[in-house]
Amino acid sequence: MSMFSAETRILNAARDLFFEHGFSGVSTDMLAREAAVSKATIYRHFTNMTDILRRLTELETAKISGSDQPKIETRDDLQNALTQFGMRLLTFLNSSDTIEFSRVIHEEARKNPDMGQAFFLAAYGKTNNALARIIQEAADNGLLLLTETPQDIAEDLMALFTGSGMKRAMLGVCDIPYDRMDRNVDRAVHTIMTVYGAQR
Repeated sequence: MSMFSAETRILNAARDLFFEHGFSGVSTDMLAREAAVSKATIYRHFTNMTDILRRLTELETAKISGSDQPKIETRDDLQNALTQFGMRLLTFLNSSDTIEFSRVIHEEARKNPDMGQAFFLAAYGKTNNALARIIQEAADNGLLLLTETPQDIAEDLMALFTGSGMKRAMLGVCDIPYDRMDRNVDRAVHTIMTVYGAQR
């Protein structure tokens, strides 16, 4: 059996167990049984349970950024890239699995700050960096005039994309945080392009 298949089984089992028992409720013994691997195999692939969570988070959030950095040469390219990014983000956040995973993480982060830090860097950090790269390329090509750093603008854009939708879902106020994704995304992209767009 290949190392890749063992790693995949560990990650899939960990994801299911985290949903069912919470992060702190999953032991390496439980995970080894569920993944049908030895504890030594788990530690061959991962340093600890926080490392498993970090890797799971990276795999999930990779869906937001897309596989390739888009070329940003025109205003239309920029608008399309930001719109596609926003739609992938909100589609991801609308998933019931994502909402449940976020609830688990927020509950556990209070007890385990290292786990909270790992999750933040893997999810928010990587997503923000991917968006900042789009913004930087647009600025390099004269499409945006940056009065703030690309990271700060990316963070502002993420806040515009998401609004309070995830907070409502996390509190159980609604089942789907974004019932009009296109409206959220269009408004966010329009705002950023109006504030920072270079007039040509």
